Amino acid sequence: MAVLRHVALRVKDKEETRRFYEMIGFKFVGYRGPDSSSSIDLTDGTLNMTILQYDGEERQPLEELSEFMHIGVIVEDLADIYKKLLDSGADLLRDDVKQRNLIDWEKPPTRSFKVSDPDGNVIDITCAKDEWRGVTV
Repeated sequence: MAVLRHVALRVKDKEETRRFYEMIGFKFVGYRGPDSSSSIDLTDGTLNMTILQYDGEERQPLEELSEFMHIGVIVEDLADIYKKLLDSGADLLRDDVKQRNLIDWEKPPTRSFKVSDPDGNVIDITCAKDEWRGVTV
């Protein structure tokens, strides 16, 4: 069986993206290269995520359900992550990644929610260890 251990994202602003993923629990490993102008490595302890600067033409933003891919993350304290993202002004998309309900701004989701990272990538965040079939945590 293959094991996923690395993903890379090309982004408009590496440091803004770093702060976003740190809010949801990824840890800064370091800059890949001699200085902060290099790519950034983050980890969840198992998977390496490299953040690369994108310098091409402006990309068309994608709406949720039209994205090419999205990422799912399991967290311990869903309410805390939700509050951090809400307070930071992140684009919260849906309550419950399966049912895709509208966000109720008065209370945090109880099982999962969808959020957009600074480049519009959709991130599913859940505290449910059984959210995705075949995943052991």
